Amino acid sequence: MDLVPGYREVRQLGAGHTGRVFLATYQSTGAYVAIKYLNATLRRDAEFMDRFRSDTHQLVEIDDPNVVRLYEYVETPTRAAVVMELVDGVSLRTLLAEHGGTSPEAALAVLKSTLLALAAAHEKGVPHRDVKPENVLVQADGTTKLADFGVVVHAEEPGVPAGSPEYMSPELWTQHRAGPPADLYAAACVLFEAVKARPPFRAYKEGADGELDVPATRDRHLVEPVPLEVVPDALRDLLRQGLAKDPAARYASARQFAAELEEDAAAGYGPDWEKRGRRHLAELATLLALRFPLARTDDATSAPIRLRERVMSLPRLPPHLWVAGATVVAVAIALVLSGGRLPPGPGAILMPPPEAKSEPEPSQTGATTPSPTRTTAAPKRTAAAVTPTPPPPAGTPPSPPAGTPPSPPTGRGAGTPVPAPAVHAAGIVQWSGTNGSITVSASGPGPVRLRISYTRRDGDDAPARTVRRETRTLRGDTLYTSGVTHDPGDVACGRTAYVGILVMTEPASGNGPQVSEAAVHGPACAAPTPSPTTTPTVERSTPTVGTPTPSGSAPSDGSLARQPGGPATSAPEPDGGAPPAP
Repeated sequence: MDLVPGYREVRQLGAGHTGRVFLATYQSTGAYVAIKYLNATLRRDAEFMDRFRSDTHQLVEIDDPNVVRLYEYVETPTRAAVVMELVDGVSLRTLLAEHGGTSPEAALAVLKSTLLALAAAHEKGVPHRDVKPENVLVQADGTTKLADFGVVVHAEEPGVPAGSPEYMSPELWTQHRAGPPADLYAAACVLFEAVKARPPFRAYKEGADGELDVPATRDRHLVEPVPLEVVPDALRDLLRQGLAKDPAARYASARQFAAELEEDAAAGYGPDWEKRGRRHLAELATLLALRFPLARTDDATSAPIRLRERVMSLPRLPPHLWVAGATVVAVAIALVLSGGRLPPGPGAILMPPPEAKSEPEPSQTGATTPSPTRTTAAPKRTAAAVTPTPPPPAGTPPSPPAGTPPSPPTGRGAGTPVPAPAVHAAGIVQWSGTNGSITVSASGPGPVRLRISYTRRDGDDAPARTVRRETRTLRGDTLYTSGVTHDPGDVACGRTAYVGILVMTEPASGNGPQVSEAAVHGPACAAPTPSPTTTPTVERSTPTVGTPTPSGSAPSDGSLARQPGGPATSAPEPDGGAPPAP
């Protein structure tokens, strides 16, 4: 029996000062979410719990693309859990630890998204209280989301307010005033760190191996000037005002800060600054793709696994997937043509087999405890139909039909043999069962062979059969986007066929084969027509045949897919209908 009703925990994703995070599925649909169990220290803090319960009523109402969505909060006498949107990416902290600082445009893109997330929360009356790189999540397309609103712990030293010392504003240190101005100060600290790979104010204890000196860090926040001389010119005014010691001298709101950022970034780096910034973030994130939550596996099985649709307030995705191979990961790289954003629509979710668990589930105590209190986000319902695929971004070259001879190399090295490159990653950006898009990232312009197979299953438990294969050769570039189309054939009325696509490359891609499967529904069946009957006649030579009226009508194909979360009640829902902020 799961601790959060309605969810099935798969495995632990991580643990920190505030609690443990588990990958889970919403049992009704198979949607992936993250569930964060708050640790005992937080649960024993009555002031924190009262505030957090109050905040969650507003947090479940926030539906902003820059915020990790909170779906549900569940509390019992022995457990408190937050169910959140699962973000398949890595934290900015992980990215900085692995790669060092980012480009200025990438740092500005992170700050813009963070400020828009803060604006959405501040306008609901909820401050974040702990903005830092650990709570900024970077996805494969270079977009970011802010996580863990209101989940903040006290430092271990006496007299230090709740928060992370490197990002705490002067008024937070001296007056324990946590609010929107303090969030803006912390966001400015994140901007500085993204560029310089260190926060603006930090001190270490002498003789200690990297141990933070909290009092000295406090003094630097209070009196030390902002080290503007080490950052690019275009960032200096933003940091000067964002890191002002007096909260009244900072930006009046997160939206004002974001507006000033837009002006300074465009003036310093041109109108395409955000596109370049997200592209750089995407490059750094995809190099860490095997650390994404859905890429990690703890079982070496290679049998295909069928997974249910992720139906929630995210881009609509196909109802079923196959996962072949233990390290399959959906890496979206269509950035050059799409400006750093992937097109909306269906996409593959790839994860390890549901039965594999690397960590035991939290021990279940209090088996006879009262029913948990839940606060949920109001559900949105989406018709369970095949989602049409949007056209490829402008400028996308048409895909060659199956069997088309490869075109000669162009650009660099044209006319001379080009060695086969290494294939970093292949990805199925979207797949509706009839059309979609494939991305490939290679180390050079040499030829890459793309092998595509199409499969079909007629029914949930039917075996899949390969119905078509094709091969393409890509060359002349390092990033490719290739459209695919497929005629799945007729589907009987009232039935559903599951049409899959399997993508492999030669040389083999670093993330292995990519597989996705989508449902294609047949038409609604007409109601059976009653057999004609003979109408009684009175003394006639030719009987009259009556024309009966059908007693029923064709059933409508109006089945709906329900996303995680139930009707809105009085408490927030845990992160099992949508992943919690890792």
